[in-house]
Amino acid sequence: MTLRPILAFSFLSLAPVKLLAQTQPSQEIALDYTYVHTNAPPGGCGCFSMNGGGGSYAYHYGPQFALLADVEVAHASKVDSGGDDLTLTSFLAGPRFYYRRPNARFVPYGQVLVGGVRATGSLAAANSSGANSSVAFGSVLGGGLEYNLSRRFTFRVVEVDYFLTTFDNLVNGRQNNIRVTAGVAYRFGKR
Repeated sequence: MTLRPILAFSFLSLAPVKLLAQTQPSQEIALDYTYVHTNAPPGGCGCFSMNGGGGSYAYHYGPQFALLADVEVAHASKVDSGGDDLTLTSFLAGPRFYYRRPNARFVPYGQVLVGGVRATGSLAAANSSGANSSVAFGSVLGGGLEYNLSRRFTFRVVEVDYFLTTFDNLVNGRQNNIRVTAGVAYRFGKR
């Protein structure tokens, strides 16, 4: 038996894998539900929960790395006995790193996002024009777990992030929040 048929068979059996890897989607859009546990009032915890949703766009530079733009909105009404409300809208971007194994449906990932956060409502600090809104630096450090339903659709099982905001609260100028999201993503394009 010669070596040529074995090499030819090996090459042909690996060719579809190589072709499949070249046609993986390069972009994705996602929609999700967002839960934020925050401590907006000055001093102590004064913690309360916020609910909302958002979306993101990611461009994949390979199977392990993507750049992400993320917009999330979370709202809470009747936070205290005075009926105060708060809406946080975050505009964040940064890298996301995936840990992909061949043929694995579950894919863990980590991310670091930075950008701005806008607060509106009666708990928001007044801006220079006197309106109850302000903008501050925000960042996210965390990760999550995806479940690949197909080549195009992914279910975000859970994402848990430390969500830092730096609104003036008359004490230390920062809020240490926890953000939890879940949702779906659609992948498109070719890499």
